[in-house]
Amino acid sequence: MKIAVIGVGYWGKKHVEEYVNLGQNVTICDESEKNIFDCIEKFSELDTKKIGEILNDDEIEGVSICTPNKTHFEIAKSCLKAKKHVFLEKPIATNLEDANELIKISEENNVVLQIGHLYRFNNSIMKTRKIINENTFGTVHSVYFSWTNFEPIFSDRGIILDLGIHPVDIIDYIFGGSIQNIKCRGWGIRQDRPEFAIINYQLTTQKNELIFVNIELSWLNPIKKREMTILGNENTLNVQCVEQKISLINNKSKDQKEIEIKANNTIQDELSFFIDMCKNKKMILEPYPNSKIGKNILDIILQAERENSDKK
Repeated sequence: MKIAVIGVGYWGKKHVEEYVNLGQNVTICDESEKNIFDCIEKFSELDTKKIGEILNDDEIEGVSICTPNKTHFEIAKSCLKAKKHVFLEKPIATNLEDANELIKISEENNVVLQIGHLYRFNNSIMKTRKIINENTFGTVHSVYFSWTNFEPIFSDRGIILDLGIHPVDIIDYIFGGSIQNIKCRGWGIRQDRPEFAIINYQLTTQKNELIFVNIELSWLNPIKKREMTILGNENTLNVQCVEQKISLINNKSKDQKEIEIKANNTIQDELSFFIDMCKNKKMILEPYPNSKIGKNILDIILQAERENSDKK
């Protein structure tokens, strides 16, 4: 398949690398000459085109969009209208109106629109979902996330939309259900937009169980964490989401058991899934990250942002 990657900065280069490893024919596009040079230097057999040339190239069937959040809508809209299958890094858009339009265009043109919620392809998250749904774990009453690392100052983004999507999406993937009583408090120390925040809400699962969710986000903490703790009435699961390690802890005895799991290349697996969907022109169904899931998670995050803005 011939694939174009639009935006080959830090994350876009990962897409290029995995597409090359998967044996795809890759074209790259970026406004930065340095990004283009760095990419070609690492992967010599690449074609380079402008966005307009990509849209008019009938041989290019699929596009990965790895550009800044504020550019997602216009680029994705153009690609979908050109009947290209689109892998769009999260978020699907920065508002619900744009998300709805992208969904409509993809459906009208019968093309794939996959959103980059990569933890739905992470073996530790998939295993956690299986453990919870096997009903042997016990009743869950709360979930806690620490999603922290140190980042530079960003002039164009805040942490709630940029980083909060992942933990909220993981919760949705594992438990499903509906969310009520979203609370959020975040601040910026070095920048105007929030660079750390606390989000919490009440989740009513598909089994009609109530779960309290608390999410800590930070771009100021040098201790990098991608950690989820699921507390039940009998047992606790501690999940290291990037390292893909799971510990099962008995609440009373404190006995701890490591769950056997084989870590996977999450980015490669999600892009391999995208390629398969494109080749077979299949509709993406839940729990895989289709556009409607992307819109639902965006809606929750936007509610958290509004809740935080109202308090300022």
